[in-house]
Amino acid sequence: MHKTSTTFAALVALLASSAGAKAELTMGLGAAMVPQFEGSKDYGVRVAPNFSFKGETVSVRSNGPGIEVDLLSSRAVDAGPILRYKFGREGAQIDNAQVSALPDIEGGFELGAFGQVNVPIGGFSTFLSPRISVVQGVQGGAVGTLAEASLGVLRLQGDWTFGARAATSYGSADYMNTQFGVAAASPSGLAAFNADAGIKDVGLSLFASYKVNDSVSITGVAGYNVLMGDAANSPIVSVAGSKEQMFVTLGVSYSFK
Repeated sequence: MHKTSTTFAALVALLASSAGAKAELTMGLGAAMVPQFEGSKDYGVRVAPNFSFKGETVSVRSNGPGIEVDLLSSRAVDAGPILRYKFGREGAQIDNAQVSALPDIEGGFELGAFGQVNVPIGGFSTFLSPRISVVQGVQGGAVGTLAEASLGVLRLQGDWTFGARAATSYGSADYMNTQFGVAAASPSGLAAFNADAGIKDVGLSLFASYKVNDSVSITGVAGYNVLMGDAANSPIVSVAGSKEQMFVTLGVSYSFK
C-alpha cells in the first residue's frame, strides 16, 4: 500500500501544477472486508486511502488498489491508462493451513488501459455505463493478463448517488496458474493442478454515496463474485476455499474546491 500511496501523491502533485483554477481534489479513507486470497472462505480487513482529482482536461481517481487516469475528461466517454497493485498471497497471513503451506506469491504492479461510455437514460440523472479494461502484470508476483468487461447503471438523486455493476473477467494462462495452480508433490497436501486460461469470475456490486455537505461524502460498496472455470476447479478453491466471494467497503471523503 505504501508504494501505491506514493504513486498517488506524485500524480496528484504533477497534475495540480497545471490544472488551473477549476481543479477539484477529493481525498478519503476507507476500510474493506475482503477475502484473504482469491478463492478464500476466510476474510480480513484492509484500510486504504482513496482520492479523485478533476482538472480541466485530465482526471485521476483511485479504483481499489490502483489508479486510473482519464485522458478525455468527458462526461460521455472515459478512457486512459491504469496502474494497479496486485496483492500477493502470504502464508503467514492466511488462516487455512493447506493454502498457507503453498509458496508465497509476491505482490506487484499491473499496467493497462480502460474505456467506458456513459449513456444517459431517462434524462441526465441516470446513466448506463459499459466498460472494458485490460491489465498486464509487469512487476513482482503480478504476472499474466486480466481482461474485464462490465455494465453499470448510476443514478443521481438529490444528495444520494446509487449504482450497480455486473462484471466478468478473463485471465490468461500465466495469470490463472499463478493464482490457482498447485505444483506436484506440494507440501500443502492439495492435489496438483494446472490452471488454463479462461473466464475467471462473474459478479455484481452495489454502490451508494451520500453527500453530507458540499465537502463531505460517505460511500459504501458491497459485491458478490462467483469464481468460474479453472479458478473454481482449483483445489485451492474447491477443497480449501470457496468459489463464492464477497466484499464490503465503507469510506469517508473530503473535497477541496
